[in-house]
Amino acid sequence: MTTDDPYVAPPTPQPPAGTPTPYGSAPLAPFPYTPAHAPTAPAQGLATAAIALTGAYTAVSIVSALLARSTVEQTKEMLANPDKANPFGNIGSTALGGLGGLVGIASFVFLALWMMRIRKNLTAVGTPAGGPPSVEWWGWFVPIANFVLPLLGMRAISRRSVGWGALLGWWLPFCLVWVLTPLASTASLRAVDFGTGKLTHPEVLDSLVPLTYASTAALVVSWLFLLLVIRRTTARHLDASAS
Repeated sequence: MTTDDPYVAPPTPQPPAGTPTPYGSAPLAPFPYTPAHAPTAPAQGLATAAIALTGAYTAVSIVSALLARSTVEQTKEMLANPDKANPFGNIGSTALGGLGGLVGIASFVFLALWMMRIRKNLTAVGTPAGGPPSVEWWGWFVPIANFVLPLLGMRAISRRSVGWGALLGWWLPFCLVWVLTPLASTASLRAVDFGTGKLTHPEVLDSLVPLTYASTAALVVSWLFLLLVIRRTTARHLDASAS
């Protein structure tokens, strides 16, 4: 008496280990499946966040520009008569400045996250972006070179989606903002005699208004082109792999 089940087919005899498979026959065991590409992650959410935050930063800058004239007059009064000046006179512009700083940091983080996501997706589908690695994070902080490195990083991830015209439309006005902002920031320092603490050059403060207007106008133009770059790049960065 045996324990074998008569209704189960007997096992197929296997050749000894090391025996080559005859030409044209199926392999004895299936090969492990390897996908052609690694999985990608959606970029639309980060794109929306980057657009919204950079747009919010631009909006705060517009409001600050609209208040620039009154802010300058309040600053003049505070510096000319410090004993009689209202200590809360510039609280509105100060609050806007703080809000703009926080939104600016968030804008940088989400724009860099979006750029990194696009870069990873391109690598996953076999079309790596190239360019300086992770430049979307560190390229903004290299003195002088930061006038070029972020542009090269954006070009690397968007070369299949937008041309140089849109990229320069974003980047050149943004560089102008970088040039004008320090000039406006140091105006109040140049208007005061540090020996006496008194306002000696009020006309320097007056220059804050046109500088602020010019910087804000450049930022608006830059953001409009950035909006175009983000949308087109997000929509098309995987087209090459899908075709």
